[in-house]
Amino acid sequence: MPGFLLDTNVISGLAPDRSDQSGFASEDFRNWVVENEQQIFLSVITIAEIQAGIAALERRRATRRASALSQWLEALFSLYGNKVLPFTPAIALLTGTLLDKAIGSGIDPGFEDAAIAATAKFHDLTIVTNNLRHFQHFGVALKR
Repeated sequence: MPGFLLDTNVISGLAPDRSDQSGFASEDFRNWVVENEQQIFLSVITIAEIQAGIAALERRRATRRASALSQWLEALFSLYGNKVLPFTPAIALLTGTLLDKAIGSGIDPGFEDAAIAATAKFHDLTIVTNNLRHFQHFGVALKR
């Protein structure tokens, strides 16, 4: 399945009221997303990270922002629903292997990035990220 897996920091750049410094909220990037819509995928790990951010906002009583992000997350489900890739047992095994490989190289990217990398590797996708350092040891194709 050739295509792109958007890292959480990239898709978050498209969130409402996002003041993103990485260029992922730029008009050029938004156009790229529209042009490549059929080839773009998300990981359930990204969905979990976004929901964790929403829950943190709710806990801090930033309800207006949390509500806007919840609506945006629902829109993502509408747009990418069948293109949100699951975390399967095979991907879990690959995640563990990749995470150990990175830690053995002196890098601890965290479980989430290892799981996103494993999802991309399993499905032969290129990760679109602004955090190349966390993904460079996983042997997956990267795009910034």
